[in-house]
Amino acid sequence: MKKALLIYNPSSGRKRERRAHQVARALAVLRSAGVDAESRATTGIGSAVAQTGEAVAAGFDTVIACGGDGTANEILNGLMLANANAVLGVLPFGSGNLLATDLLLPQNAEAAARMLLTYKPRALQPGLMTYQDKSGTRQRYFIVAAGVGCDADLMYHTGVQAKERYGIYAYFLEMFRMTLRRRFPMFKVEWKDEQGAWHTGEVSMVMAVRSRKFPGLLRRVKLGAELIRNDYRLMLYHTNKVRHFLNYFASVVSGMNWKVPQVELASSTWFRCTPLPSQQNAKVHSEVDGELLGTLPVEVSIEPRTFELLMPDRALSP
Repeated sequence: MKKALLIYNPSSGRKRERRAHQVARALAVLRSAGVDAESRATTGIGSAVAQTGEAVAAGFDTVIACGGDGTANEILNGLMLANANAVLGVLPFGSGNLLATDLLLPQNAEAAARMLLTYKPRALQPGLMTYQDKSGTRQRYFIVAAGVGCDADLMYHTGVQAKERYGIYAYFLEMFRMTLRRRFPMFKVEWKDEQGAWHTGEVSMVMAVRSRKFPGLLRRVKLGAELIRNDYRLMLYHTNKVRHFLNYFASVVSGMNWKVPQVELASSTWFRCTPLPSQQNAKVHSEVDGELLGTLPVEVSIEPRTFELLMPDRALSP
């Protein structure tokens, strides 16, 4: 790391001053280690994509996401669109921080910056989601997770202010509100397993996860996924009944991992979701890295091209 740009969400209200202070402390650590470091605040949703492209053109070899998974996602997309060799780094200032947790980074700005200085670049293949929105067919690269169905519906209903105030626990609050609904819309899913065999089914949610560690209440969850595997651990919910969701949630959160027959786990590098004939009018959302995208049809794959992510040495073994 010789020349690094820190891109951060300036936040609002009381958090604005705190966020600026966090960035200043991280800059001080990097500069004291001889890194030519600067910072840029985002100016709106999606601005980090363009700012990353500008950073690459200006000669920055490292772009650091100072925020949550959404900020890292925008920077990843900026790197992929620019077809750049710059390395992605993460400092956890956001609400989700799934990626930072998986990278073993602490919340403290100085401590995280010092750890990042010891990390090494690792080439990874990002995930790629093709989805529909008002402008037509779109694509989005992602790092740790993608979801279709009620997982994305959770993102749709969780407000920005709630995330600012409660962090990751805002999602749990909305989750319990969603349990008041008796059923979720179903859709068709097709996927290929590790041996390349074709599967099809009806689900209300499919999640594709690449992280090994999870934050907060989810810290005991173990799905067998890893960033360096360049594939997904799929969770397929062959049910639309709330009680089965609660049963599985209790299973993984407790770390006991008892079997829930309606939930299937599989490893895959590709899946596709389409509406059922009886559910054509149902609004089924999609998301990547905690950021809401569009609706069905959705296709998720592994991108052949790679990007480089700063990772701890212990995460570099195959």
